[in-house]
Amino acid sequence: MSAPLLGVDLGGTSTKLLLGRPGPDGAEPLEQTQVPTPRGPGALDLLADRVQAFLAGRTVAAAGVTVPGLLDGDGVVTRSVNLPWLDGVAVGDVLGTALGVPVVAVHDGRAAARAEAVLGAGRGHADVYVLTLGTGIAGAQVIGGQVLAGAHLSAGEVGHVSQDDHGRLCSCGQRGCLETLVGAEHLARRWQEVLAAEGSTPQTAPTARDLVEAARAGHPGASAVLDQATTALARALLALLATVDPGLVVVGGGLGQAADVVVAPAVVKLTERATFHSVPPVVPSALGPWAGAWGAVLGAADQR
Repeated sequence: MSAPLLGVDLGGTSTKLLLGRPGPDGAEPLEQTQVPTPRGPGALDLLADRVQAFLAGRTVAAAGVTVPGLLDGDGVVTRSVNLPWLDGVAVGDVLGTALGVPVVAVHDGRAAARAEAVLGAGRGHADVYVLTLGTGIAGAQVIGGQVLAGAHLSAGEVGHVSQDDHGRLCSCGQRGCLETLVGAEHLARRWQEVLAAEGSTPQTAPTARDLVEAARAGHPGASAVLDQATTALARALLALLATVDPGLVVVGGGLGQAADVVVAPAVVKLTERATFHSVPPVVPSALGPWAGAWGAVLGAADQR
C-alpha cells in the first residue's frame, strides 16, 4: 500500500493535522489531531516542528496545506487578513523544505468545498456550494468535482461582503462584513460584551462555543447575538441563490456543526425571505471541521 497523505488545515485559531487516504468510497482517516495555530514571525518553523511530532517518523507521499487567504498561481499568499504574517510567503514551499516532501498550498474555503463535494455531503451532486463558518467565512462552488476559483483566484470570499457600511470594522478593512456577524472571533467578542454588560467576569475568555451553549441553555443575550448572526447568514445565502443558483448548499466549519442554533434558524429565515429564488437543500457538512484538512489531502493527492 502506498504511503499516506498529510493534510494541514491552517486556521486562524487552530490547525488540524490529518493523515489519510482519499478513496472512491470516501475518506479514510488514519490519524488526526489539532494544535494551536502558531502566530507571528517563525510561525511556519514552529508549525513544521509540530507536524514532525505528529508524524513521529512516519513517511508521507505528499502534503497539502490550506491557507486562510488569497493565493496567486505560484502558491504565494497575496493577502491573509487573519494571518497577515503569511503575506508574500510561499507557504507550501517553506513547509516542503522543512518536511522534505512535496507540499502544495490551497485556498482553505476551496479545499473544504472540494472535499465536501468529492468525499462528503456533496457526493452524488453535480453542483454544490460549500459555505464554511469558522474564524473566517469562506465559500466555493464546485461543479462536476471542480472548484470555480475565479479569474483572479479570489472567488468565494463571501465573508467579506459587507451588509452594513456602518457596522463593525472587519479585519479586511471594510465595515459590516458577514464575518463580523458570524465569524467565530467576532461572535466571541459580542458574547463577551453581553457578559460584561451583565456584570459577569468569566475566568477564561469567552468563545463562540460558549455562546452557542449559552443560547442552547436559553440565555436571552446569547440568543439575541445568534439571532443577528443567523439573519446575516440568511441574507448571505439568499444572495448566493440569486447569483450562483447551486443545486445543494453544504454548511461546514466549527459553527456549521451548531445546526440547531445556527444553520436551522438561518434556513428558516432564508425560506421566509425567498421570492423568485429556488431554495435548494441546505445540509450540514459530512466531514465537519475536518473538511479543510481533507481538502488539503486531496491537494496532496494531485501532486503524486
